[in-house]
Amino acid sequence: CRFMLAFAYLLLLLEPAMADTLDVNVAMYQDSNCFERVDDLLLLDNACYANLYTNLTKGYKLKIVGFTGNQKFDIYDYVDACYTQFSPKRTISAGKCERFVGGYFAILSMRLRSTTCVGESCSRLAVTSQQFYSESGCQGLPYTIYTYPVQNECMRWGNGTQTFGVDPTNSNITQVDYLMNDKCGGSLVRTYVMQNNYCYELYGDRPPRSFSWQIQRYDATATADGWRPPQLGAVQAAAVAAPLVLLGRAPGISDL
Repeated sequence: CRFMLAFAYLLLLLEPAMADTLDVNVAMYQDSNCFERVDDLLLLDNACYANLYTNLTKGYKLKIVGFTGNQKFDIYDYVDACYTQFSPKRTISAGKCERFVGGYFAILSMRLRSTTCVGESCSRLAVTSQQFYSESGCQGLPYTIYTYPVQNECMRWGNGTQTFGVDPTNSNITQVDYLMNDKCGGSLVRTYVMQNNYCYELYGDRPPRSFSWQIQRYDATATADGWRPPQLGAVQAAAVAAPLVLLGRAPGISDL
């Protein structure tokens, strides 16, 4: 009995840390010596961003592969929504001036995103998670979770690009799809508004039977600068996402 109580208490202590994660901080430069700084990005690990820096590829993503000691990242370039690689992956070491995407170079580092993290080195990236459930009413544990940044970063998806944003009250998530456009622009636009923490019913005869959206926002004023860097001009759901249009309409989702 004492062991079980101690174990339960340990789980309570560890529970806040389970939501902790690492994001990728990117200091971008124009030159190979990393002297001429042009911008800073804060990127979600393993998310598919639209490549706004070259026309040779349409998407890229960074994946953290070394967490302690010699921290490392794998970078991938894609010709689509992060399915087909344009070239073999490259491994970048943290703290070194390395070739990034397009003609730019970067120094990469990790930032902790946590409710307990304090200081300028913390990540304040706001994200939303789309959680799918086997049962109706969002009962049980989600079996699939997709995560997106919500500072209106330009992300890749199957038929173009898209952005996600949230309102100041954390009540709604706005998804904007830019059909057949690589830069989150153009006239073919489709907009959805989803309620935070609202359970949407989906299929009645097969999973997923329901899904919900949840906002994780550690700093209401957070910005990621992953959208259109002002110094770089106007030239980043994600490939891992299941677009809502493929899942069908659900009550409570507004199509603007």
